[in-house]
Amino acid sequence: MFRSAVVLASLVLVASACGKSSSPTSPSGSGAPSAPTVTTLSVTAGSRDLQVGESTTVTATATFSNGTKGPTTVSWETDNPAVATVSEAGRVTAVGPGSATIIARTPNNVVGTVLVTVSPAGPRTRFGAGSHRVGTDIAPGRYFSNPRNGCYWERVSGFGGSLSEIIANDFVGYDPAQYIVDILPSDVGFESDTDCGTWDVTPLAGSSTTIRPGVWLVGSQVPPGTYVTNASPGCYWERLRDFQHQLRSIVSNEFVSNGGRIRVTIRPGDVGFQTDGDCGTWTLESSGASLAGVPDESGPSPAEIAVNFDRARRKKGLR
Repeated sequence: MFRSAVVLASLVLVASACGKSSSPTSPSGSGAPSAPTVTTLSVTAGSRDLQVGESTTVTATATFSNGTKGPTTVSWETDNPAVATVSEAGRVTAVGPGSATIIARTPNNVVGTVLVTVSPAGPRTRFGAGSHRVGTDIAPGRYFSNPRNGCYWERVSGFGGSLSEIIANDFVGYDPAQYIVDILPSDVGFESDTDCGTWDVTPLAGSSTTIRPGVWLVGSQVPPGTYVTNASPGCYWERLRDFQHQLRSIVSNEFVSNGGRIRVTIRPGDVGFQTDGDCGTWTLESSGASLAGVPDESGPSPAEIAVNFDRARRKKGLR
C-alpha cells in the first residue's frame, strides 16, 4: 500500500510538471518598458527684465512622451554672452545692455529658450510686475503696455499700503490692445501686477481709423474726428488731457447705461482717448480736419464728469 501511494504521488508530480512546461512563455526579448523621453521643453525666468549687474534664475520644465511634466537634466547656454551669462545651475547674470536668448538643451537635443532684456544701471524705462521706486528703480515718463483682463496698477505717494497713499489706480476689467499711464517725477512709487505685462516707453501701434478697446494717443494713433460704435450697456469712454488717470485728466466722458449706437467727437486738442470693452470698436465717421481752431461743443459739466467717472470705478469695484 505504501509503495503504491509513492508511485501515485510521483505520477501526479510528473503530470503537474508536464502541464507547467506546456504553459505560454513571455515573448523572447521582452522586459520593462523603456523610460519616457523629453518631447518639449519650457523655460521660464524669475525676471525677464534686468539691469546690468542683476541676476535671476531660469528653470526648465519638460513634457515627456508619456504626457507627464517635470524637471529634467539640461545644459545651459546663451546666444549673447556680452549681454547675459548663464551658469550650469541656471543662474543668469546681466553683463551689458541689450537682449539675450537663454537656451536649455536636453541630452536628446530638445531645446527650450527664454528671452531676457538688460537695461543700463540706473532707473529703468522698461519693467514688469512689482513695486518700483520712481527715480531710483524706474524713470518717470509715459509708459505703454498690453495688459490682460485683470490688470491692476497704482501710482503711490508711499509704500504703507493705505488708501490715502494711492494717487491714481485702475482695474482693467477688459482686454485692451494698449494701455497708457503717465508716471510723474513727484510719484514715490508705481505698483502693478503680472496681468499688466511689461511697461515700456514705446507705443504699441500706429495710426488707425478704428479704435479698439484700450487707451490711445490722439494724433499719432487716433486721428481726430467723429467716431461711431454699437455699444453694450456699461460702455465707458473718456477724452483725455493726460494719462495720469485722475478726475482732472478728463476733458469729457460718458457712461452708457442702455447701450446702442453712440458717437463721440475726438478733437485735435485732446491728448488721449480711453474706451473699455463694452464700447466695442469705434469707426471713423467723419474726419476732424475741420475741427482745428473750432471751440469745443458743450459737453458734460464737471459734476457730470465726476458722476460718470464714479460709475465707471464702481463698475470695476474701485473706491
